[in-house]
Amino acid sequence: MQALALNHGTQRLSAAYFFSKCGEFAFETAFAVAVVTLTEADFLLIGLVYFFRYLPSALFSPIGGWLADHRQKKHTLISAELLKSVVAALLFVLFEFAEATVAVVIIASMVMTALDCLYTPSFRAYFPDIVDDGHLASVNSGVQVIEDVSSIIGPLIFSLISIVLDASYAFAFFSVSLLLSAACSATLVSSVTTSKGRFDVWAIYKDTTRSVGSLRKLNTPLFTVICCTTVCAMFATSVIRFILPASVMDHFQSEAAVGYIFSLLAFGTVIGGMLYVTLNKSTTARSVIIYWLLYGGLFLLAAVALQFNTYLFIVLLLCVGFVGAFVDIAIITNIQTLSSPNEVGKNFSLYYFTAVIGDAVSGLIASLMFLLVGPATFVGMTFMLCIAPLGWSAKKDVTDKDCL
Repeated sequence: MQALALNHGTQRLSAAYFFSKCGEFAFETAFAVAVVTLTEADFLLIGLVYFFRYLPSALFSPIGGWLADHRQKKHTLISAELLKSVVAALLFVLFEFAEATVAVVIIASMVMTALDCLYTPSFRAYFPDIVDDGHLASVNSGVQVIEDVSSIIGPLIFSLISIVLDASYAFAFFSVSLLLSAACSATLVSSVTTSKGRFDVWAIYKDTTRSVGSLRKLNTPLFTVICCTTVCAMFATSVIRFILPASVMDHFQSEAAVGYIFSLLAFGTVIGGMLYVTLNKSTTARSVIIYWLLYGGLFLLAAVALQFNTYLFIVLLLCVGFVGAFVDIAIITNIQTLSSPNEVGKNFSLYYFTAVIGDAVSGLIASLMFLLVGPATFVGMTFMLCIAPLGWSAKKDVTDKDCL
């Protein structure tokens, strides 16, 4: 955590990330509630909404990686945040002064996904430019704590807004927080760029496709991290994004309860983020697999507990959040340290490209699961998340030589 105060760059990036994430988590909670309400809690339709929401990642993730490696990251960060602020403001106007429809919400969410794909590689690739490799795990732990604290504050702000005003005002809050984030990013010193290069969309997509094959042959640990995470995302995303909120709303009969539960989950991730460096002397590709196994197992237990014991459900959610922080930090640290300096952005874009495709597929899988098991969808999806990493854990070619 202290590594975030190493220099001017880490301080400004941390402040920008805090503002952005506080707004984002309030937005995500409001978005989940809005989608559940508009679709009348129809899991089949909700799954389709989230499928379309993440489709733009297939086009924009490779472009985001190219921008991180060949253009000023500072400019990318500012532009993406300002454009997202405009979209959030339009959503507020739509829900407050007009009649929102599922189609319009899908379009707005797709634009948000596209802008996130441009923003994230540049943000993550900024840190290797301004800190030594030895500090990256500590920096990532600190960033995770910021994200997790924001994930407590954001849903609580949503709950407060929904009680005092109306849930739609969470979109306005998100818009303002993005403006503050852009203002912080504007104070950054220009980042390092390896080469300008000519912007060629077709060449970028071809290079991304080739990268998958080359990673499998030349960088097996990183290939394992990315692919295992993609498979797990096929189940984890829908659980977090809409199955958990829908189950909580059904169980507690309250929209505000969704914000409280998300904040509770985030509290566990804050603790995990703070203790990651202390409890992990090294970070390997196998670490990611182990943490995914624990994450899925605990989430399955929580899904079962919700049906029988609310207090046990709360305790297990804290544990889910704790291990979830380990998953996130281990993934990011592996990508940063296993990538060559001129491919950090590209590998992050590849990771987000495959992971967000998993996110999109997750919506379809959740819809299919709902058709098969109906009300037991929460248990069914967490069971699949629990067994998803098993195939990767059985592989013997991922050794601890990738110790970080």
